[in-house]
Amino acid sequence: MLLIIALTCLPIGFYSGLLEIRILPLSFLGIVKILVSRFFFPCFAEELLFRVLLLPRPTPNNPVKIQFTMAFLSIVLYVIGHPIFAALFYQKAFGVFTNPGFLLSTLILGITLTISYWHSRSIWSPIVIHWIVVVVWLLIFDGYSKLDL
Repeated sequence: MLLIIALTCLPIGFYSGLLEIRILPLSFLGIVKILVSRFFFPCFAEELLFRVLLLPRPTPNNPVKIQFTMAFLSIVLYVIGHPIFAALFYQKAFGVFTNPGFLLSTLILGITLTISYWHSRSIWSPIVIHWIVVVVWLLIFDGYSKLDL
């Protein structure tokens, strides 16, 4: 799943100007703070909301059509939720969260996380994938300064 995300989102990110290689010069404690804080938000919180709470568990009682409809709705809400969150609570990130490259990458990530959740039947797989993507972006691809954290 991470390979799919990397192969699709890295070119989009570099083309859109969202990504540039710049390793964040932080202390060990600063890195640990990012690793821990980003695990809980956005990763755990968003996966709990957009995967666990919005997606029905795949069971024989849930028709495939319902599962795909809810997945579509969940992914759409996940993507549009980012600019809405920025507009309401974190205006400094609005430019990043409305960047077409960011939104397309968020769409790809949302689809991948949904597939991961369905395949693993666990919240932990999409949380870990989401967390790796976020911390790599923040610490290696200049996401930290782009979000003005």
